[in-house]
Parts: sequence; structure tokens; C-alpha cells
Amino acid sequence: VGLKIQARVKGGVLAVGGGCAAAMEAGLPPRGRAALEAAEAHRRSIERFYDCSYAMHRGLADMYLADPRFTKTYEDIRVGMAQYVHDAIHANADQGQGHGAPG
Repeated sequence: VGLKIQARVKGGVLAVGGGCAAAMEAGLPPRGRAALEAAEAHRRSIERFYDCSYAMHRGLADMYLADPRFTKTYEDIRVGMAQYVHDAIHANADQGQGHGAPG
């Protein structure tokens, strides 16, 4: 069971990482549609395990920068990815909470 959960978590990381990496490669901003969709897919993948409000997702994004272990996970995908994912998650939370449309 533990390996199945670990695989699902890794899948969520790869989903947001892959979507954001593609957006970064294309020169798109973290507030752009592709990054927002990747961030929302990530939030929803977490909800397979527990409720993940936009506020909680913001907290996770903050942890991705504050904790070097999490930062490394995204930086191993692409340099600058941790900050980009953080910014995309915050932008998605703004949109999800009615604080503005994507730019």
C-alpha cells in the first residue's frame, strides 16, 4: 500500500512539474493558462488523499521554497522550477478564490 501511495504522490509532482516545465520552455508566465492548469491538476491530485483547499495548497507551495528537500525535487526537473511552481500555485489559488483572472 505504501508504494502505491508513493507512486501517486510522485505522479502529482510529475504532473505539475511536467506542465510547468512545458510552460517554462515555451516562455509562458506562471500566471498563464498552462501553468494554472498544471497547478490545479496538482491540487486535485492531492485531493485523492485529503482535502486540499486553495489556502492549504498555498502553504504547500511556500514549503516547496522553504524546505530544501522539496525545492530540490522541482529543481531536479528544471532550474527555476520550484519558484515557478510556487508562483503558479499562488496564481491558481488567487483565481480559485475569486481574486482575479489569469493574465
